[in-house]
Amino acid sequence: MKVFIVTGEPFPNGMAAVSRIKCYARAIIEGGVECEVVVYRRTEISKSKVLNTEVNGVDSGIPYHYVSSKTIRDANRYIRFMRDKLDLNRAYKYLRLNIKRGDVLFLFMARPIETMMMFMKIANQNGAFCVRDLCELPYVTGVENEKTIFLRRAILGTQFPHLDGIMSISSALMNLAKTYTQPSCKHLLVPIMVDYDYYGAITKRKNNSVPYIFHAGTLSQQKDGILGMIEAFGIAKQKLGMPIKYILTGAVSQSSHPDELRDLISRYDLEDSLEFVGHLNRAQIKKYLNEASLVISNRPKSKQDYYGFSTKLGEYLASGTPLLLTNWGEAVNWLENGKSAYVTEPENTLALANAIIHVFSNPEESRRIGAAGKDVCRKCFDYHNWSKPLVDFLNQLGY
Repeated sequence: MKVFIVTGEPFPNGMAAVSRIKCYARAIIEGGVECEVVVYRRTEISKSKVLNTEVNGVDSGIPYHYVSSKTIRDANRYIRFMRDKLDLNRAYKYLRLNIKRGDVLFLFMARPIETMMMFMKIANQNGAFCVRDLCELPYVTGVENEKTIFLRRAILGTQFPHLDGIMSISSALMNLAKTYTQPSCKHLLVPIMVDYDYYGAITKRKNNSVPYIFHAGTLSQQKDGILGMIEAFGIAKQKLGMPIKYILTGAVSQSSHPDELRDLISRYDLEDSLEFVGHLNRAQIKKYLNEASLVISNRPKSKQDYYGFSTKLGEYLASGTPLLLTNWGEAVNWLENGKSAYVTEPENTLALANAIIHVFSNPEESRRIGAAGKDVCRKCFDYHNWSKPLVDFLNQLGY
């Protein structure tokens, strides 16, 4: 058996999705099964910072292959369109020639449905099994309207009945998937996974400068509740009467809510208390986590957060930094308030502010909770622990 993880993500240097692909691939390889990542399109945007340049290589023991001769997309949209079509044809040809009977086509992609179905058709013709990762509700990241609802139903009704297996990141997604698949389809709940050896190696050091909260996510209200986090921080800072900072990845100008963010910064006089550090690689994230006093996951009551499970929580927990999160979505199925995390109500800015005040007012308790969260991460989210369950799952396909 060989597993072909097919994706359009910028492998090997990417964000949360690439981290999950690496955890899958490393766990599968460590379980004694051959695995290769196949990138079916060019991923680097022309004239921007290029992170991936090699079309073939091995990263963290994972072989990968870009079907195109380049990783960088063309600036001209007409040329880009034509090359996308050519790259798809190359991907079809590559899979047709390399997938053998008994192999596994592992789709780590959410769209377009036509491309996924064509990949699955090739695998079926070659006698291979078809599985997919389900880490969020299809088409949930955009505006919920008639079009996205139609496209979601199209994927669920067209693709899911033909899958041999689905690996879901949350119980809500797994239950949804079961309503659209055949009885023979195998299901496995695979929560967030993290390279615990890397992030868990952090030994918390006492920060001699101003204590800070760290955020390594988007500046999005829909996904990360960023506006509520900033306002809660402003309220907490005023009541605490002590110097604290908030260090965040990204930039205000790149946020979906730049005007709202600037208004909050001005309203709570946070110009000197917020630091936006732009894009960080994982070594830099590890450095900031090393001395952070708190990390926050302010998930709002949205479909995206109900069905999803934020990958960055694995890095947060592995570092031993105390985590404050809302009781919405999959995370609260694994973490307990006051023991392994701090849990508060979603979309309640005052409750979030009071929780921040409590954490900074109780340093010994917060260190204990951070250590307990780290232990949960080691036991439940370390990708090494998922090697046997994943290989067992793959071996059961077709039975």
